[in-house]
Amino acid sequence: MRYTWLAVAAMAGVAMGELTQLPVDVKINADFGNYDGHQVWRLDWTHLSHDEQEGIIDAMELLNLDIWRKTPTTLDVHLEPSILPLLSRFIPPHLSFQPFIHDLGPLTSVKASMSASSSWDVGSLDSSFHDGYHTLDDIITFGDALAAGFDGLDGLHVESFVLNQTTEEGRDIRGWKAWIEPESSAVAGKKGRKGRKDAEQEDDVELEFVVQSGQHAREWVGPSAALYWFHSLLVAASRDPESHEAQLLRSFTFTVIPTINPDGYVYSHEHSRLWRKNRQDTGSPICRGIDLNSNWGYRWRKAKASPCSDAYSGDHAIQAYEVSAMADFLALTNSSRPGKTRRVKAFVDLHSYGQLFMFPFAYSCDDFPADAEMLMEAGLGVAKAMRQGHGEGYQAGQACDLTYRAPGDAIDHAYGLVDARWSYSAELRDTGTYGFLLPPSLIRPAAEEITAGLVYLAKFIYLAEVNP
Repeated sequence: MRYTWLAVAAMAGVAMGELTQLPVDVKINADFGNYDGHQVWRLDWTHLSHDEQEGIIDAMELLNLDIWRKTPTTLDVHLEPSILPLLSRFIPPHLSFQPFIHDLGPLTSVKASMSASSSWDVGSLDSSFHDGYHTLDDIITFGDALAAGFDGLDGLHVESFVLNQTTEEGRDIRGWKAWIEPESSAVAGKKGRKGRKDAEQEDDVELEFVVQSGQHAREWVGPSAALYWFHSLLVAASRDPESHEAQLLRSFTFTVIPTINPDGYVYSHEHSRLWRKNRQDTGSPICRGIDLNSNWGYRWRKAKASPCSDAYSGDHAIQAYEVSAMADFLALTNSSRPGKTRRVKAFVDLHSYGQLFMFPFAYSCDDFPADAEMLMEAGLGVAKAMRQGHGEGYQAGQACDLTYRAPGDAIDHAYGLVDARWSYSAELRDTGTYGFLLPPSLIRPAAEEITAGLVYLAKFIYLAEVNP
């Protein structure tokens, strides 16, 4: 016989009152910076039904526990010391539930993972910028340095732009974009380089390849990898006008928004390293923030989680200011390039952790995208390209198959409402050894892997639709 998690708790003699009378700092996942003694545990729920898994999630949301990762086979959860004795009484003895990070304290030292500011060399990917984590100000400084260093170089156009400001703390949501006008390169007209044009690649259409990261504030490797990818395009194109990157820049505008959640990112540096949400007022006197990647518009539904939970999806779709700004940006058809009509062709959302490359839909496996076969083919190629760099394995597939079903996801919105055909979510390194706290020494390898994957994806789209 199978039981829900709460039923098992009751059978174990745990009164429901114990679930609602915990210390406040446990219940509301309050602001704290000391993670000494905190652990991350993994539950193997392979043999549980979907309803039983839902029961576990409901109980954890009731406790406002910090769930790190959900897959069809495992659940990773961050636990602080006082919750461990209570939680151990909830888990049926036949299930494997073990710690895999025994002490978060040493891993959450912000100073230990930061790279000191310097006058970074943007002319080379060997720049020390890519070997450490950075403050929001440093990220903006580096992005602007890329624009200043490469704009106008060998036909490159590099622009900085502001999507909007966060309402709570007034920070700019910054992005950068790059392209090469086809006529600016001597090789642009060579046979075999451009070939015949697809109907949507006429001179008045701007095809855009958008990469965003930083929805979840604590996932620092995302912004780092996004900027590395953008930097690599500029370096390769400026060094060789016949490179694949230069060819792609003549066909697409490449756009990066490395920190869509600037308020949360700053908060994760200055107050709580594992902060996930934005910093929006939720109406609760003690709990702030909306989980951005549960607040997008396609098939959004209100989660059971309270405003105190890291998984709080908001009271309505696109309630989060940052999601609203990005959704408006993706929907724009007016191009900043004169005479062009803009179309977002590809959208990739970078996260950590899990080493996955996923296409829609995330909210349910009952809804299958019309382009699933092509999305899977491209995704498998991306995963292979990522694996070739350092030998790390990446899985490709539909998001709902590889992770626990999640309504309100960015890639569902981009595909279902924006009509960005090539819509993907990437979970970067690792698979659990460090989780969200990837050491600085692994930033560059992770960034090199996703860069190889994104270049492959752009080439795949180019050959499939721009120059078939």
